[in-house]
Amino acid sequence: MKLYVLLSTIDERLAGVPNVLRPQEEGVRYVVSWQQTKDEAVMEGPVKETLTWLGGRTDVAVTLLKGRGLCRNRNHAVEYALAWMDDPLEDAVFVIADDDEVFCEDAFKHIRAVYGRYPKLDGALFRLRSRLDGQYFKDYPAEAVAYGRHPRSYYACSWEMTFRARVWQTGIRFNEHFGLGSESLCAGEEEVLLTDVVRKGLHVLIVPEDIGSTEPVTTGSHELDAKVLRSKGAVYSYKMSGMPAFVRSAREALALGLKYRKNPWRLFVTIWSGRNHK
Repeated sequence: MKLYVLLSTIDERLAGVPNVLRPQEEGVRYVVSWQQTKDEAVMEGPVKETLTWLGGRTDVAVTLLKGRGLCRNRNHAVEYALAWMDDPLEDAVFVIADDDEVFCEDAFKHIRAVYGRYPKLDGALFRLRSRLDGQYFKDYPAEAVAYGRHPRSYYACSWEMTFRARVWQTGIRFNEHFGLGSESLCAGEEEVLLTDVVRKGLHVLIVPEDIGSTEPVTTGSHELDAKVLRSKGAVYSYKMSGMPAFVRSAREALALGLKYRKNPWRLFVTIWSGRNHK
């Protein structure tokens, strides 16, 4: 089983990519999707040195994408990996990655073992720790559980995600209306993607096994920002529609209002306005 690690980065952050890559390993390939928003000056210094270093790795492909949008970047990496596969019918797994994470020594062994254990499995969400204090970012289930039965407090992050290539071959992609760099919605892309996966009847497990660590900063830490609030409303409307989405938005506004001592009505208006952006 081959693993394709799809690593998204942007501008001078490319210089940090060598810290993410593991030593070359049979059956593991890396697609580095490099988004550029700046002029050619970004090619100088550490970035130029990094490109030279990456060029010496036969297991790494660097592909360029102009403009912004994290979901655009991830989809670009998916398309490149699909084209790179030796055989479109091979049993391959795509691993979603960021440019500030570090994989455990046995990460790829764990991923292969899970997919080998569950031949009909389409996707698996693993655990990552904070590189700051070694703690988890959330409460994970104590044992493997289907994503559709996840605890109410659980939320998925892209760098936990792995999917068999066949999932992407169905046409599923990250929704580019959501995520960092999008015009009006800066979060929610993971939940939207998983909603699409489940709607197709595909099988995804949350697996409580570590595959790495990452920086303890996410868009979830800015939950009162207008774009984050609108993203919540857009996600609720995408998943539910009508009255259920309205009620879920109202409950979220009330919870945030109590948590931060803010006016729940104003929060609700911002959240609910997101339904027009999905």
